Amino acid sequence: MNSRIQPFVLLLAFILTLTLPTSAYDFPLSPNALREAYFLGTRQPSLGATFLAEYAHRIQSLKAGAFTSEIRIETPFTQVAVYSSRTIGYSAQDAVKDFFGKPAEVLVYLDICYMTNAPPNAVKIKVIQNRKKITPESEDRSAYYPATDEYTRMPSIGEQIQLRFNADKIDSSALIIRIDTPDGQHAETEFDLQRLR
Repeated sequence: MNSRIQPFVLLLAFILTLTLPTSAYDFPLSPNALREAYFLGTRQPSLGATFLAEYAHRIQSLKAGAFTSEIRIETPFTQVAVYSSRTIGYSAQDAVKDFFGKPAEVLVYLDICYMTNAPPNAVKIKVIQNRKKITPESEDRSAYYPATDEYTRMPSIGEQIQLRFNADKIDSSALIIRIDTPDGQHAETEFDLQRLR
């Protein structure tokens, strides 16, 4: 190849890789994906609002007073990135060694706010992918108490729920989360796993 053309071709290839969309959700993570998660986490120690904002949705229709419901997901990729950002002396090789070929989970965190003196274990959650309900491996629930100062104690305004799914039971299609509260409210949000890793 002509020596003048070669740098141009390399530059063009580099530019094309920058403009391609990021990969969709995939599991198991390859060593290359684990290194990408590591470098993302170490370049942005707090991972910044831009990256993690896509993994959290506010549900404006479900609120109690000034408190709005929120749903957040953590994929194996984001878990590696967050872990790398918080671990001192951690390397890309450590990330591959610690996470490659190991079981992983997709975590769904729900802060559901809907009424004062909310009853316990009353919110119904349905997670759907490919028009099928997905059952979590585990579910943890607790009453949701809004943040207050040390002299104020407010009653529960909803529930905090954590769902755990085996990562290999989730694919890159849309993940839909439906919420039904005991007072007749309904809400739904969708995470586009074609865009999220």
